[in-house]
Amino acid sequence: MTDPRTVHVNVSESETRKMRRQLESEIQWLQRQMDDMQGASGELDVSLLQTYKEMIYCRRALLGRMPR
Repeated sequence: MTDPRTVHVNVSESETRKMRRQLESEIQWLQRQMDDMQGASGELDVSLLQTYKEMIYCRRALLGRMPR
């Protein structure tokens, strides 16, 4: 039986680059949203802040597993 963590999908290099750019763009957008939220006056929405952190973390994890 094959280990699912070692299964490779045949994805073109250009598609991989496109996906990496998309993830990097999303991380930047999420980071800006988080920074704006923290810099704004008023009550901080802690649950939304945590959601942004988790979304950034997940996207960075995906980037880390993608071929370069």
